[in-house]
Amino acid sequence: MELVLISALIAVIIVVVIIFSLKAKNATDYYVRHSFGDSERVKEDVLDRIDAIALLFEKQKKDYDASELVDEITWDDLDMKSVFFRADHTDSFAGEQCLYSALHILSDKAPNELMNNDTVEFFDKNEEKRNKVRKILHGIGKPINAYYSLDIADDIESKYLPYSFIYPLLLISLVSLGIFGWIFHSPTLISFCIINYLVNLIVHILLRASFEAKLESLFSMGMTINAGFALKKVVPEMSSCVDESLNKLKKASGIMNMLNMRKSMMRTDDIMSLLMTYLTGPFMLDFILYNIGLKTLSDKTGDYFKVYRFVGEIDCSIAIASFRRSLDAYCVPEFNDEKRIEFREVFHPLISEAVVNDLSTCKNIVLTGSNASGKSTFIKASAINLILAQSIFTCTAQYASLPHCGVITSMAVRDDLASGESYYIREIKYLKRMTECVKNGRLLFLAIDEILKGTNTKERIAASKAVLRYFNSANCIIMVATHDIELAEKFDGIYENYYFCEKLDEKDIVFDYRIHNGICRSSNAIKLLSVIGFPDDIVNDALSEL
Repeated sequence: MELVLISALIAVIIVVVIIFSLKAKNATDYYVRHSFGDSERVKEDVLDRIDAIALLFEKQKKDYDASELVDEITWDDLDMKSVFFRADHTDSFAGEQCLYSALHILSDKAPNELMNNDTVEFFDKNEEKRNKVRKILHGIGKPINAYYSLDIADDIESKYLPYSFIYPLLLISLVSLGIFGWIFHSPTLISFCIINYLVNLIVHILLRASFEAKLESLFSMGMTINAGFALKKVVPEMSSCVDESLNKLKKASGIMNMLNMRKSMMRTDDIMSLLMTYLTGPFMLDFILYNIGLKTLSDKTGDYFKVYRFVGEIDCSIAIASFRRSLDAYCVPEFNDEKRIEFREVFHPLISEAVVNDLSTCKNIVLTGSNASGKSTFIKASAINLILAQSIFTCTAQYASLPHCGVITSMAVRDDLASGESYYIREIKYLKRMTECVKNGRLLFLAIDEILKGTNTKERIAASKAVLRYFNSANCIIMVATHDIELAEKFDGIYENYYFCEKLDEKDIVFDYRIHNGICRSSNAIKLLSVIGFPDDIVNDALSEL
């Protein structure tokens, strides 16, 4: 009778696991078929794990000069976090980390063997292979602890579970007591087996709570290695860069397969996870396999990183293809060896139904124009597209011809109450970092919005002239916005002058958000007071002062 009940319980568990597996497979198939090119694909929970996503970049950035990186100020000025969210069509944690890192690194020596336009177009055109690859990547997923697998690979020696010899002993004693108790029909041995089981269960629960993150991270490492083998079968033409590393990781893969089987058993849903914990946890297989898995990887971390990047870069390439499909328009940029920027119908990727603009220049630029006319948005669109062009070889434009260059901005300057720094102090610190970076000699694109507006007019113009003269003699392309007409006139012919403007009527201001050649000599600051609804007394008083 007991044997019948045990067999029935095992059969029920197997049936439930199969049902949940089929449901999960069908859901994955539907998602893969319908999510490619979906602009609404990115989920809000990305923000919750942004620090974990950034771990790869934090490890890589030390290998690059400051002029090759999108620094924190520029990232915030351009709201690149939102651009990353918009482009993040990845299916795996490795792809997400690779994409985030790629958007920060503007260097020819960036370690991207597979992530290039040819790979992107391959997956864009080959739907069948793309879907097979995405199912593999979706199997890895984005569990939060997976992002920290990089930390385990960096320092395996410190990640072993303590008292590793105990777990096999607990397993052997449990199995031995059970077998001998069954064979000899010994109530004493059966009782000791039950006690052993309960002790093991308690130990497992206590240790699992303490080491859950490490276990999950290693599970994800195993899934990444297995994904590498699976991807090699689907796209063998792309696997030459990791063939040797995969061969070295075959033994580790066997251990990881057992870990992944355990993981699969634990991930169907909460009830099943709890049931499997009580049934299989006391056998200590998680901890035994964890330590064995670490040992097999201890001298192969370099090979793991190669496989990790192989998986991540394939995921990135598919994500870029999906991002392109989700845009109203895009182009693959051409790169020139000049200080020349050329855009046709460029637009800001975060603005729906954005107004497009053209620009073709080999000179530095001064932008003038009224408030809210589009100067800042155009500067940001230009800077963002220079980053996208060099990182994911995509521009939100009909055509782009651009130089390889660093991108540094000074735009969203704010007081820092915590440090006691005023607006002007922070602004000149932002500008000083630009003067330091141009000393490197690499071509830089510098974007400055409302140059030195934190001080009085006389000193602002004098200091701004000096700054513009300095950068005009440096190896850079500078785009600077200002309300100071005198500044634009002073550098007319040295810098190119462009402006944005508006149309005024009695009750409204209409912006066309189009860039024009020349200098804007109109102003709308007082008119805006009227349009917004300031009292007529204030508006008329202001006009009388002009």
